[in-house]
Amino acid sequence: MKAFTTIAFAILFFIAVWTERRDTEGTINPIIGDISFEKKYGTAPNADTDDQLRIAAHLEYAEKELRMRDVSQLSAKMRIKRAQMLDLLHEYWSAGLFPKNYKHEGRKPCFIDQNGTICAVGYLIEQTADRATAEDINSRNQYATILEMNDKKVDDWISQSGLSKEECAMIQPGYNYIPDYKPEIKPAYAITSSILIGLNGTSSVINAVEVGKGSRTNATPVLGIVGGAGQFIAGAVGFNRKNQVDGASGTWYAGKTQRNVSMVNMGLGSLSIGLSIWNLAVNNKPISRRSAWDVRSFPDANGKSGVALSFTHKF
Repeated sequence: MKAFTTIAFAILFFIAVWTERRDTEGTINPIIGDISFEKKYGTAPNADTDDQLRIAAHLEYAEKELRMRDVSQLSAKMRIKRAQMLDLLHEYWSAGLFPKNYKHEGRKPCFIDQNGTICAVGYLIEQTADRATAEDINSRNQYATILEMNDKKVDDWISQSGLSKEECAMIQPGYNYIPDYKPEIKPAYAITSSILIGLNGTSSVINAVEVGKGSRTNATPVLGIVGGAGQFIAGAVGFNRKNQVDGASGTWYAGKTQRNVSMVNMGLGSLSIGLSIWNLAVNNKPISRRSAWDVRSFPDANGKSGVALSFTHKF
């Protein structure tokens, strides 16, 4: 029984670790990190957080921070230019149309993506210079950060924008990688499901046999209840866990295969729990032993008591 309990708790621990596991995708900006999301939503983003939400929160925060800075050292002309840039930034993030990173794993900036969608700083350049200038910069610096850009056109534009290069870099977000292919089901979930399906499938068969025979073994139904509960929880969590992405929109969603496996997990987990409870409830009589040893006393010929060892076996 102790061995069964140890295995059961080990399985539940594995499931708990898997459930809470979060892959870090990197911060959205190398200068201010993810403080924008944390300030707005009170929690740090994780791998399941909608990227559009992260980008919008970052740009909104950057606009707010830049408007609050002391710009008394700037000329009146540059202060007007700066205010214009921040108004354009507000217009940009409010529209909610951001480029995608289709080529580099992890987070990378993307000046103009393959669909022609332009980034925030690119939009400021496009609106105050022209699209051709933005596309020319993109041809040399598509996936570079502002601070990595050693480009005269970029530097000339910044010098007339009322913003510093560091401030432009603070505006620029990194975009999550949008792969051409995403596994139908996460390996960790597939492994967990396989273990639980094997464990609970076996315990369900044993429970059914014990119910049919009318025998009583506590270890099997207890393990079936614990394993079944773990599998049901894994299925419930996995059913809505986002593991697929729409390449066009960048929207993450739960894949069909993962949802099918999740339904199997919930169904088999429920079956395992039900059979285990039935086994415990129905088979409440102790198993009659076929063999037994006993110590008996008997009177001898002199009237004294003797002791004998008795063995009984039922055929």
